[in-house]
Formats: sequence, structure tokens, C-alpha cells
Amino acid sequence: MAEQSAKAVRSETERAALHLLRERATLVGEAATARHERDQLAGALHEASTRYAERYAAAVQGGWTEDELARLGLDAPEPGPSRRRRAPRTATPSTPGEQVAVHDESGQP
Repeated sequence: MAEQSAKAVRSETERAALHLLRERATLVGEAATARHERDQLAGALHEASTRYAERYAAAVQGGWTEDELARLGLDAPEPGPSRRRRAPRTATPSTPGEQVAVHDESGQP
């Protein structure tokens, strides 16, 4: 078997490594594309849900009851996500005896 030169071995190894990197880059690219599509669809769903809730409310204000709308196949819109604020975290010293300043929501200690 013929001995390969160091340059040929290096070149072959780099080609193989680049091939593997291209495969990995393709996978992450496909994931990014799927995430973008998901985000686009989520935005469209949010807009459509908002429009439906507005039209449903207009139908109720126009004299239709929720029961009548349900019998016509129009389900009540789902309530939007609640917008409760989380309670601020309490800071704890990272080492015994260390004091940590706790800031309120205005940023004041």
C-alpha cells in the first residue's frame, strides 16, 4: 500500500471534517427554519383568535346569546393569557455574613 503524504492526509481529514460540519449546519438551519415557521403561525393564530373574540363579542352585544351561538357551532373564545406579575424574588446572601441589597420594582434599595 502506498504511503500518503502528510499534506494528503491533512487534506482528506479536513474534507471529511467539513462534510460533517455541513451536515450539522444543515440540521441547525432546518431547526431555525421550523422555529421561524412556528413563530409565524403562532402570530397568525393570535391575530385570528383576537379577531374571533371581537366578532363573537359583537354578536353577543348584537343580541345573540352564548347558548344560541353554541348551537350554531360558535364556541366561546378562549380567554387570553393572564397577565399576573410575579412577586419579586427575595435575595439571599451567597456567602454567610454577606449582605445583599434588595431592590423594589422601581430599582430603589
